[in-house]
Amino acid sequence: PTQKPLPLMHWCLSFFPNAQTILDPFMGSGTTLVAARDLGRRAIGVEIERKYCDIAIERLRQRALPLSVEERPAHAEQEGLYGTSAK
Repeated sequence: PTQKPLPLMHWCLSFFPNAQTILDPFMGSGTTLVAARDLGRRAIGVEIERKYCDIAIERLRQRALPLSVEERPAHAEQEGLYGTSAK
């Protein structure tokens, strides 16, 4: 198997913006399928070795929830340890 970074697969799939279903006939650990999922596409993976199928299944089961951080205005002051303003 060859390792392919997830950002590389996102980049590769960007060349086919109209493709709604992605076929990976040599799925390995499922990087292409994860990239397809990230881009909101369907994917089909084919792999002959069961251990790689299990790895791909586990990777696809894991989902990170988006982190939403509310930005503070640039002029906002942070309260210091003793209630004083810390700039």
